[in-house]
Amino acid sequence: MDGSYSNKRYDGLVDDRVDEGVFRVDRSVYTSQRIFEDEIKHIFEKGWVYLCHESQIPDEGSYFAVDIGRHPVVVIRQKDNDINAFLNVCSHRGALLTPKKQGKARTLTCRFHGWAYSVDGRCVRIKNEKQGFGEENFDRSQYDLKPIAKIANYRGFIFGSLVNEVEPIKTHLGAASTWIDLMVEQSPDGLEVVPGSSTYVIRGNWKMQLENSVDGYHVSTVHRVFASTVRNREERDSLKGLKQTEGGRLVGTVPSGAYDLGNGHMSIWAEHTTPERRPIYKKKPWLESNLPAAKVEWILKKGRNLALFPNVMLMDNPSTQIRYVKPVSVNRAEVTVYCIAPVGEGTEARAARLRKFEDFYLTAGMATSDDMAALEDTMTGSRAMQARWNDFNRGLKTMTIGPDEGAKAVGFDPVSSSESWENETLFFGFYRRWRKMMSNIPD
Repeated sequence: MDGSYSNKRYDGLVDDRVDEGVFRVDRSVYTSQRIFEDEIKHIFEKGWVYLCHESQIPDEGSYFAVDIGRHPVVVIRQKDNDINAFLNVCSHRGALLTPKKQGKARTLTCRFHGWAYSVDGRCVRIKNEKQGFGEENFDRSQYDLKPIAKIANYRGFIFGSLVNEVEPIKTHLGAASTWIDLMVEQSPDGLEVVPGSSTYVIRGNWKMQLENSVDGYHVSTVHRVFASTVRNREERDSLKGLKQTEGGRLVGTVPSGAYDLGNGHMSIWAEHTTPERRPIYKKKPWLESNLPAAKVEWILKKGRNLALFPNVMLMDNPSTQIRYVKPVSVNRAEVTVYCIAPVGEGTEARAARLRKFEDFYLTAGMATSDDMAALEDTMTGSRAMQARWNDFNRGLKTMTIGPDEGAKAVGFDPVSSSESWENETLFFGFYRRWRKMMSNIPD
């Protein structure tokens, strides 16, 4: 197999010859408009995607507006505390129904012609209905909102699908569910999204954002300025405890690892050299009393990044975040970041978590802007199609099939394990999933 392109299939864009020491991806997957359009139709609109966190819709009528591919969707808390989602379009002429991204309403009223819908999707009012339709027993239910095909809640994280033909959410998440558990179980009451968010646009393909989130290889290069700036600030201001930043992974070689979790999901970890600087360390006694020792070890001493195929990343490093990516075009991706934290966290720990979030995860901080510059340079370089392939072979010779000892300790079963977060074998699973969902698409 030489990776040659086929008009009817995208298989050849992923040159998967691991037995021969080769795994590479054709750079047209980042630059082709045709490929991008097929990704929207066959990945985002035909599989599970992340929508929001349940804490963002806490009460009856609370809503959150999001997109599944080209389809605007609104997620709404119901009267029975259940969660539902509908296409966020008026059944009359297609106008959006939500006046803002997040809010609370008894009814959703179209700003165009005034049609109104209850939180359970029923069409409850049509302006001048009698004059317009003239029927005594006019059946307004024909204009009820259209629910999405599937919605699922895994420990507070809400996922949706436009089609029924998807596996159960637990099956979809597979080994990645343990990584979500390691965040959720930091509090007996779970997690909450802290008010506020930051949205920015990267001049690059959406897949680059997923790749970068679990690429440990770039950290000591791209983030060296962050590491030196934080160190100088701490020395200048004599900062101690939670006011310091855990930075061992940025400046030296620490134990680390990477996993192909299956179904396109990927994860990396690196050991914290000064875990006492992390907000969660304040809960060390509670964690040790309520969780198995292996989980406590992972929570306190291993910084973790998880990328869930295809559109969300969960990170637990200097701070904790949800990073949501929305493909806009083949060379534009909209990214929104939220700080997520254990419910009931103490004031000192919460303040430290927010300051560390600002430092690293906001574009106004000292790390994300460097990531953006690196990705945008990569996007520009990917247009040089005479240099066709992206190579993902790093770590192939030392890759372990199945779980390593760390994975076994907390009970997840990855497709493969790697002894360093600088290795790239975790990307095999991402692009195998991509290839599977993109195959057999007619011209």
